[in-house]
Amino acid sequence: MHQRSSFSEIPAQARHQKTVLINTTIGSLMASLDGSILTVSLPTIARELHTGVGLMLWIMMGYTVVITALLLPFGRFADTHGRVRMYGLGFIVFAAASALCGFATSGVFLLASRLFQGVGAAMLWSNSQAILTDAFPGQGRGFALGINQVAGLTGSVGGLLLGGLITATLGWRWIFFVNLPIGAFGAIWTFTSLHEIASIDRGEPFDSYGMVLFVGGILLALLGLTIVIEGGGPAVPWLLAAGFLALVAFTFYERRTSSPLIDLRLFSIRIFTFGNASLFLNALARGALMFLMTFSFQGLRGASPLTAGLMMLPLTVAIMVVGPISGRLSDRFGSRELSSGGLLVTAVALALLARDPLTGSYTPIAVALLLAGIGNGLFNSPNTSAVMGAVPPDRRGVAASTRTLLFNAGQLFSLALSFTILSTTMGGGQLSGFLAGMSTQAASIGHAAFARGLGEAFAISTVLSLIAAVLSALRGKVAPSATA
Repeated sequence: MHQRSSFSEIPAQARHQKTVLINTTIGSLMASLDGSILTVSLPTIARELHTGVGLMLWIMMGYTVVITALLLPFGRFADTHGRVRMYGLGFIVFAAASALCGFATSGVFLLASRLFQGVGAAMLWSNSQAILTDAFPGQGRGFALGINQVAGLTGSVGGLLLGGLITATLGWRWIFFVNLPIGAFGAIWTFTSLHEIASIDRGEPFDSYGMVLFVGGILLALLGLTIVIEGGGPAVPWLLAAGFLALVAFTFYERRTSSPLIDLRLFSIRIFTFGNASLFLNALARGALMFLMTFSFQGLRGASPLTAGLMMLPLTVAIMVVGPISGRLSDRFGSRELSSGGLLVTAVALALLARDPLTGSYTPIAVALLLAGIGNGLFNSPNTSAVMGAVPPDRRGVAASTRTLLFNAGQLFSLALSFTILSTTMGGGQLSGFLAGMSTQAASIGHAAFARGLGEAFAISTVLSLIAAVLSALRGKVAPSATA
């Protein structure tokens, strides 16, 4: 009887694992897709809604800002109230916000809808990896997280191609309308097929004061950085200082409260600390890569939005192919060598772009993008598996949120750093015109200035990738069983 019961449970567990993997992959793909799908459509939206460059930057970045600010609060809330419930609600919020985006009649309306959409995406991101890690407690976790990571990264890059295609054929509003059937299906499937595996500590209170300090600090700091991108202003130092002080106060408060929003004890785990440090630096190094290259293809090489998306395919294909393979390999051999090696490959790719980011044949650019995809495919899956596998099961929600928070923050700061560099090599008006999709005047001067700025940005990114590789190696030798 005991053996028969055991055999009957194995297929049920396998079926649930398959359901969790497909469902969370859909959620990750949808949420990440909308982080980049607007990029190639920004000029069209700006013209139709008569929106200025400053507001368009917020429409693009506000989505990620909201996700970054809400990941930790939502992750902690899910740990105490249930991950599946919040994850399913994320599909509903995301679909409703997408409908509002599609019907937007002004830039302000679109911005508000995008911020609301970011709330739904934060619900999805803060729970998908924790749910997946719970469903794969042993062998196979690296492969499952690899598939999930590939979906997220592919969505980020594939959004460029899909956005160009939809804009050219159906119009930019359908970029958002396509989310409606996917969101409805995901919500229904989540509530009917997924169930909680980890124990939920419903008695632990939620850290509302910590949430206010953390969210306020992130929003103030990123608002200041965004104003820097737009050209600066007298409010910048005050916003940055207020954001910094709020985050410092958050750190001190978290050390004293009995129910912290983020468990700082997690950073006493070596793999967690060094894995997340290398993750942040990797995002800081390459977070602006897709945005910069896509606009370079359009503004400086004369490519259409669809063609610009197609030119990013080497990056997309490499991530799709290498991600699951590296996840499988990490299950057998551990994460340190794969993750560190992937960061070194990324450094080589960025160094190639720093030497010749725009001029000449497309072939060397394609090679660099291919290497960047291979490097990130090698790094992300093993690193995520190691970080998530090193924390206690009852803290995987906040651990997953911390990881994604650092990734998103790195990407946002990467944009700020890149555009600060570009603003020093180009005039403010010239850079604003380039971002709005207008061809630059005095092409020979403007193109050379932009190329020089890109070279400097990619050179700095190369150094950051090398530092990330060193930190990744410092996680120590980890047995394969620890990352599986």
